[in-house]
Amino acid sequence: MEFKEEYKKWNIVPDDADKSWFRMRGFAFENILNACLQADGLEPRSGYKTEGEQIDGSFFLDGSVFLLEAKWHKDPLPASSIYQFKGKVDGKLFGTLGIFISMSGYSKDAVDALTLGKSLNIVLFGKEDIDSAILGERGFKSILKSKLRIAAEQGVVYHSSEVEQVSKDGHTTIDSFTYDNTSSLLLKQEANFDLTSDLVVVCEGNTDRELISILVTRILNQFGLSKKVNIIVAMGKMTIPRVANASSNILSKAPVLIITDSDNEYDRTLEMLKRGVELDSWKYSIPEPSIEAWLGVVDSREFIRKYRGEKRSLKLHELLNDINLDELAARDKSFKTFYEWVKNA
Repeated sequence: MEFKEEYKKWNIVPDDADKSWFRMRGFAFENILNACLQADGLEPRSGYKTEGEQIDGSFFLDGSVFLLEAKWHKDPLPASSIYQFKGKVDGKLFGTLGIFISMSGYSKDAVDALTLGKSLNIVLFGKEDIDSAILGERGFKSILKSKLRIAAEQGVVYHSSEVEQVSKDGHTTIDSFTYDNTSSLLLKQEANFDLTSDLVVVCEGNTDRELISILVTRILNQFGLSKKVNIIVAMGKMTIPRVANASSNILSKAPVLIITDSDNEYDRTLEMLKRGVELDSWKYSIPEPSIEAWLGVVDSREFIRKYRGEKRSLKLHELLNDINLDELAARDKSFKTFYEWVKNA
C-alpha cells in the first residue's frame, strides 16, 4: 500500500532537515494515519474544528466514535498535552473515547498522571504501535482492540505491544503480541518468535529496556548461560503491577523480576508493588533514585538527552561495556538483586 512506503520515507530524517521539514512530516503523518484507518474500514474523518478547539480527526469502530490526536515531535510529550486532549474528549457524548498518538513517546510522569486520574477515557499509542500497525501484519484495528481490552480489564492506558527477548549470543529479538478477543491469551504475531523464556523482566520504559537488555547479555555471556530473557515494558511506574499481572505469566511461567525507579521514594514504591502485584512468585529491584544510578548518572534527564539519536545504541553499548559488573553489584543493592537473579533464577 502506498501509505506504507510514504511512512517509511518520513522515518528517515535528512541531515539538513529544518523546522519546515518537520512541519511537513506532521502534515504527512495525518494523511498516512487517515489511509491506515481507511484500510482497516474504520471510516476516518480528517481534522476539523469545533467551537474553540481543533480535533485532529475521528474514526468509527463497533458502534463507537473515537476522537484522534496525533503528534510527531522531537521530544517526549508532557502530561499537559494529554490532559488538553482529554478535556476535548470529556466535553463530548458520554462514552466517547480518545486515541492519543505520540511518535516521540511520553514524559516519565505523563502516563502515571493519566492512570491515576478519576476517569479513563484516553488510550495512548507510541511509535512502536504505529510501526506495528503500518509496517507489520496486524493493522491498526487489531492493536486498538488489544489496547481497549487491557484498558478495560486492568486500567492500563498505555502498554507496549512489544516483547524483547535476549540471549547470551547477543541475539536480540523484538516482536509484538496482542490479546485474543475471547480468552485474553497472548498470541505471538511472527512465526519465528517464541514467546516462552526462562526469565521475565518487567520495567518502566524503553530506556530501561535498552539498558537491561545490554546488561542481561553481558551477564549471560560472563557466566556462559544459555537462558532466554523476555523484557516487557509497562510504559509507566504506576502501571507496572497491572502490566505484570496482565501479561508476564501469560507470556511464560518463568520467574518474574520487576525493576522500577524509586524516584527518591523507596518505601512508597515498594508498598505500591506489594499492594498491586498479584503474581504467585516474583522479585523486585528498586534502583535509587533511578536505573541510571547503576551507570553513575545522577540526572536521568541529562542522560536521555546525551544518549539519543541514531548512534544511541552504539553509545549505550560502549558505556555499559566499560562497567565492572562485580564491582557494581558489590556497591549497589538493587543491581546486585538483578545481577544474581539473572545468574541464579
